[in-house]
Amino acid sequence: LVKNNCVSFLDKAFNGLRITSTGQLTTAIVLNARQDETAVLLRESVFLINSLVRHMTDYKNTSHSVGAELIEAQKTIIKLQSELLSLKEEQLEGIKTTVQTSVASTVKEEFKSYSAAVQGNVKEKPVSQTV
Repeated sequence: LVKNNCVSFLDKAFNGLRITSTGQLTTAIVLNARQDETAVLLRESVFLINSLVRHMTDYKNTSHSVGAELIEAQKTIIKLQSELLSLKEEQLEGIKTTVQTSVASTVKEEFKSYSAAVQGNVKEKPVSQTV
């Protein structure tokens, strides 16, 4: 709507001032224009500028609001990532403990088995007699 209003206003102004671009606009052209046409263009330009300022203010406020929401969303993401990292560390610690316990148990059992085998081997050998 604002764009259409701007385009419409510029078309009307260019036609009234008999120019085709803003580069052709000079003080002399404005002074040579009819006073009633200049007054209408001035009035419409003030309304258009006012409308543009309101829209820019709305966009600025919306931008700040969206920016604040984005910051809050990023804070939430960081918090969740931190919680996930803590959970992963706990999980890793649990796995570490399980592996250590399993390895210790396996080594203990293997040591018992080895000890039993060595003791069995010692009992079977005859004791040499000294002469």
